[in-house]
Amino acid sequence: MKNYKQPIIHRKDETNFIRYFIILTIFMLLGAIAEWPYGYYSLLRWITCIASILVAFQAFEKNIDWAKVVFIVIAILFNPLAPIYLSRSIWIPLDIITAILFIFAIKIL
Repeated sequence: MKNYKQPIIHRKDETNFIRYFIILTIFMLLGAIAEWPYGYYSLLRWITCIASILVAFQAFEKNIDWAKVVFIVIAILFNPLAPIYLSRSIWIPLDIITAILFIFAIKIL
């Protein structure tokens, strides 16, 4: 009998963490419709970028092609290290569409 080490984080715990992180991202994206200080939008970029990378990894594991492309594009769009500057009138619909896409992402996890 081989002695296997138990993983530190079980697969179900990892999936639950990702789901909760996505839910946080959805609320922050929908909250971005309101007027906030600049720091909120900087934090939103970090959280959305990280969440989209996590979803993209899950999409690669499960071989879901549409999610791979969509969430890589979202990660690039919300990249906090090389930000893309758009007007507020463009960001609001993008935030709403991104939140809807994350709702679909919860279903594929």
